[in-house]
Amino acid sequence: MRIQNEVPLSKIKEMREKQESIPISLDAIGLELVQEKFDHAQTKEMVAALGQELVKTKLEVANLKGGKS
Repeated sequence: MRIQNEVPLSKIKEMREKQESIPISLDAIGLELVQEKFDHAQTKEMVAALGQELVKTKLEVANLKGGKS
């Protein structure tokens, strides 16, 4: 069985050279990572606060139902 590339080797080499020429800024990547971590922390905080509000609301509903029985 023979495997044949759909893309010629010269094209693959050209694509690799283009990828290597893309400058990667570690500072920019680091800043983006810090921003993502900050956003994630804010989301976790908001979810925790909403969870607390939900528990309070459920307790209030339970108390109201219990008070009318």
